[in-house]
Amino acid sequence: MRDVFYSEFFADMLPKVHRFIRARFPSGLAEDLASETMLTIWRKEVPVPTDDVGLRQLRTLTYKIALGHISNAERKGARESGALQQGMLRCIPGVDPTYEAVVPVVLAEAIAQLDHNDRQAVNLMIAGFRTAEIAEILGITEKAASMRLARARKRLDRRLVTGEGEGEGTA
Repeated sequence: MRDVFYSEFFADMLPKVHRFIRARFPSGLAEDLASETMLTIWRKEVPVPTDDVGLRQLRTLTYKIALGHISNAERKGARESGALQQGMLRCIPGVDPTYEAVVPVVLAEAIAQLDHNDRQAVNLMIAGFRTAEIAEILGITEKAASMRLARARKRLDRRLVTGEGEGEGTA
């Protein structure tokens, strides 16, 4: 029963998790991180949900695990970027022509300049989550998620329209 449930769950969730991660990373890395997320769920041996609440909790857990993998990949990218700037690493960045179709480059660059909390909230919003779902995934109240999104949108608008806001902290 567990194998059948998880086969269907993975078939349903893998494309959603991939899309969620794809808004941040090139397709190849997003595919790897989405697969790693699903593998983590499998290895945790989470019991098969018996009701809708359990299924929603499993979906929330899946996105929380994906956020962990995203954070790890961002830290790794920052370390590699620092090493590249110091000349310790030589690599040619790959061109991913589909990335701009998901998130325009100018928007992705502006999002990358936001602080970690704002970036998480905005990326979840871009992935199509409602405020209540964002709150659940981030482990905060719905009101806190709404406020975080409002502040992040203002900062993002300011960056996109006027180019201001670099180096700005959270309010």
